[in-house]
Amino acid sequence: MQVNVNRLGEMLLEAGLIDQFQLESALSMQRNLGGRIGSALVKLGYLPEDTILEFLESQEKYSRVSLQDQEVPAQLMSLLAPARMLELMVIPIELRKSGNEKLLRVAMTDPTNLKLIDDLQFATGCKVIPVLAVEAEISQAIKKNMPKEQPKPPELKVESNIIEHGMVNFEEINSDDPRLDRLLDILKAKGVLSVLDVERVKFN
Repeated sequence: MQVNVNRLGEMLLEAGLIDQFQLESALSMQRNLGGRIGSALVKLGYLPEDTILEFLESQEKYSRVSLQDQEVPAQLMSLLAPARMLELMVIPIELRKSGNEKLLRVAMTDPTNLKLIDDLQFATGCKVIPVLAVEAEISQAIKKNMPKEQPKPPELKVESNIIEHGMVNFEEINSDDPRLDRLLDILKAKGVLSVLDVERVKFN
């Protein structure tokens, strides 16, 4: 089935909010630069973003949400990579169960994009319920709620005094001394000396 990903542009055209030239210009920009048709119309100066959102809200199919100070659970943020959310300009905000079905409310700028919704449903394994949100608020919410980077583990430094007690001076012992074998075994086990290093110490 062919999914019309530019339904929003056609709806705005039918409503008389844009003309055919403006729609074609926005579609051309979208093809060349990627992104969403609504965003292209805004960037070209044909329509304010609020006008598009108010129009979609007036269709009585889509509810509008504010994402200011929105706290998104880590479980929801893990459903999609933050970079992918920013690319698609979407963010999951609520997950509910209805019988055996998982319903995921996703804030987006263009809930008429059926291909996007299908892709999100496939990626998350949930039935996606689209809701309207301002692009800037979606972007801010993604960046605010994305998982913090785990601190890098400190680099392990090999101290010169690995064996602090009973230090052995190589010059004071010979290759037959059992203390040498024990010391070399410890240093080899800790990865300080290689097998080749051990051979050089014992037999050179």
